Amino acid sequence: MGGTTNRFLAWLTAHKKLLLIIVPLVLLVMLAAVIWAVAGKPPGVSEPGATAPKPAKVAHLLNGELVSPELANRHPIAVMIENSPAARPQVGLNSADLIYEAVTEGGITRFMAVYSQQFPQKVGPVRSARSYFIDYLSEYDAFYVHAGGSPTAIARLGEYKIKAYPHANDGTYKREPQPGVASEHTLFADISKIYQYSVERKKWPATIDFPAWKFKDPSPTPTATGAVTINFSSGQFQVVWSHDPATNLYARAMGGSSHTDRVTSEPVKARTIIAMTVQRSANPAYKGSGKESEWTMTTIGEGAASIFQDGTRLDGTWKKPSRLERTRFYDTNGTEIVLTRGKIWIEIVPPTGSISVAPPPTAPTTP
Repeated sequence: MGGTTNRFLAWLTAHKKLLLIIVPLVLLVMLAAVIWAVAGKPPGVSEPGATAPKPAKVAHLLNGELVSPELANRHPIAVMIENSPAARPQVGLNSADLIYEAVTEGGITRFMAVYSQQFPQKVGPVRSARSYFIDYLSEYDAFYVHAGGSPTAIARLGEYKIKAYPHANDGTYKREPQPGVASEHTLFADISKIYQYSVERKKWPATIDFPAWKFKDPSPTPTATGAVTINFSSGQFQVVWSHDPATNLYARAMGGSSHTDRVTSEPVKARTIIAMTVQRSANPAYKGSGKESEWTMTTIGEGAASIFQDGTRLDGTWKKPSRLERTRFYDTNGTEIVLTRGKIWIEIVPPTGSISVAPPPTAPTTP
């Protein structure tokens, strides 16, 4: 017995290094087997069909909507869309994140719709550039989609080095002639292609970073309010925004009719309406154009502003220190106003216009 023990001890001594490697491996295998038996699967192996957790959503830079990270700072595209009666109804306004509306010539308003989350294949009718819209898109260096422009606007596109994507014959624009409709009302743009070509061919940046506004979640208990009426010029361009407490959205009517999309027939809606009162002055007529000219608007500086969201009205001030800085909105105490996440529509109202709110509808009384 003693001889056998001595021989075993001698064997252990001779193979000590080998045992120091084998024993830990055996213990690891035994531990893995225990874990597998308890959990029903080997360690490190996911359940069949299991997916990795989705990344948390973040606030979109333009309007604060909670989106996937890859959409939050996608480079915006600003598109000039006309609003003369012959151009109505438009296509693609509901896909925009932010829309500006201002008067051009003859009391006619025009839209600058800004896209980042969605890039529709059809938007329009596309019309010409105006210099005051350039001051607003400069805040986030948007790609600028337009068909021609006023002499002042065209000069400033070059002066400011704006990333302009004017009407081109590269498949990004398309005319859709209609009987009895002038050709200037028939041009549409494919925003998805314009973004693709801007990044791939022009080598413009696919993403961008700029200071965002402050945002909050929509109120779960919005106030029931009356309609917001904005007068720009004549009745054809009167805008009425009606708030629906059930959806906490404002539906747009224009010229006495519901404003809808030409393709989908869906009503045009927004989460927040911002009405900015902006001073303006007339310029001499364009050379050879008779009476037509471009307004000069005080885009830089400050003025009165009214913010409509969650069924409430908050009056205050807009301020824009320079062309490249964001326009921001402040209450009467000088505190920046926090905007509700969602589509924002900015109405740039001349001093001859007006902003009013009708009293909310009263519930019928029970006899």
